[in-house]
Amino acid sequence: MMRKSYIKPKFKDNLSTFHLKTVTMFVVESHSPDIWRKDNLVNCVSYCLNTLLRWIKLRIFPHFTTGGVNLFSGKFKRSELEQLKTLIEDIRSQLMWCITNLEMDMFGSRIQDMLGYRLVPLSLEDYCCSNAMEIARAIVHTIPSGLSNVVSNLGKLYSIIDEKDVLGMVNNHLQLLQAAQKSGSEFERETASLIMPYVYGTLASIKASLCIASGEPITQDIHDLYKLSEDADLMSGKLKYASMLYCSGQFEEAAAILSHCKGLLCPDISHYCSCLGRECYRQTDNHLQKRLNTSTEKQFKRNYTTCVKFSKREASCVPKHLRCEMNRTQTPLDEKLRNLDNHWMDLTVIDCVPFLYYLQYLVYRKLDDETGRFIAAANLESYVYQPEGILGHSDTAIHVFAHIFELENQLHVAWSLYTESIKLFITNNAARLHLQRLRG
Repeated sequence: MMRKSYIKPKFKDNLSTFHLKTVTMFVVESHSPDIWRKDNLVNCVSYCLNTLLRWIKLRIFPHFTTGGVNLFSGKFKRSELEQLKTLIEDIRSQLMWCITNLEMDMFGSRIQDMLGYRLVPLSLEDYCCSNAMEIARAIVHTIPSGLSNVVSNLGKLYSIIDEKDVLGMVNNHLQLLQAAQKSGSEFERETASLIMPYVYGTLASIKASLCIASGEPITQDIHDLYKLSEDADLMSGKLKYASMLYCSGQFEEAAAILSHCKGLLCPDISHYCSCLGRECYRQTDNHLQKRLNTSTEKQFKRNYTTCVKFSKREASCVPKHLRCEMNRTQTPLDEKLRNLDNHWMDLTVIDCVPFLYYLQYLVYRKLDDETGRFIAAANLESYVYQPEGILGHSDTAIHVFAHIFELENQLHVAWSLYTESIKLFITNNAARLHLQRLRG
């Protein structure tokens, strides 16, 4: 329907239903089966548009069953592909507007009836004014989701690259981002400014991990890189720094950063996780309204926390118990039930709030601060047992809570918590490794 309404008038049948069926088959192959639901229709359309747009940029449209075939051949000139790219980008950025204004079978009108309000089809400006919350929800989901995917993909890449080559690759990525920030378009500059702090933090942790593994001191340039990473969002960069300080035995310094992070927690913070297979945090209308009046960069520095990610090249900067999260895929069934978008499963990924309390517990335990240790454990308990339930990486939050009971020599409670985690996620769950360890 969207092809006939928006694409065919400009490009006739050069982009055919066969093209769109091929896109859909590739998306079905690369995405989780549980996304294909009626209540997730708009997201499914978005995934297909993303794939189509990627191929248009490459000027290659692969055949699903026959290699070496480009379905764009003979259909589009290069200039026409540029026009098609612009059109698809416009459709993707205004997706809800496009869907609710489809005239075929009165589809748009029926959708608007289901939504309970009418959208004015005259202009995008009218749509934006009358449906600001819908725009805000799209922004709040799209930007953090894109960043999260970039960080996950980079982490996966750094994990599989040979150790002697990984530092060079990270530095190359930083040089590309710095060039984009200096001389790119406005969009490229803003994108680079959002991604760079995460890459700085990753580079710092990779370097620090090498130092810790070899028993060498952490050098000043590593501390400087961590400082550059602190503005990734409100807290995740600071927590990676604190984790390194704990793992390198700098407990007082770690305690100071964690105390600062604790002071940043307030009701206005938006927590975000877009990892496939884990439930995303919900945003209230109050949060969304504030986001509409704040620049993207300020949003991330002042109001957002995203889940903290460590690649395998950063392993020595991760508390030992959490390293098991990098090996959650153990069995053939685990592997079978993963898909191409589950890059994060090969990383240690934990949401900021439980990571903060867990690190505080570990640090205060090393400092023999019984009161601080008790308060951190109590805060983590409140988080795990909050009435609305845990969102994001609930299994990992349960695992670090269970580890506290292990350290307090209450192994039966830890066992119960790991078992509860497996009930939530039967496959691809590091709790199985912890249970095997307790059995041994």
